[in-house]
Amino acid sequence: MERLQVSMDDLWEGRMGICLACGEEHYGVEPDARRYDCESCGKPEVYGLEEAVLMGRVDIEEGDD
Repeated sequence: MERLQVSMDDLWEGRMGICLACGEEHYGVEPDARRYDCESCGKPEVYGLEEAVLMGRVDIEEGDD
């Protein structure tokens, strides 16, 4: 169970999801999506980015502002 990192910009853009199995980014995914099929690896591991953060599976990177 690898933890993935995303930027705050990715989080606030919304409608982004991430496959927790392969790390592929998906767009047009609701923030609370769970277990959508991944178009890349085929596993039902795509979660909305906000959901993945709440699950503790995604870390937020600090920007270089």
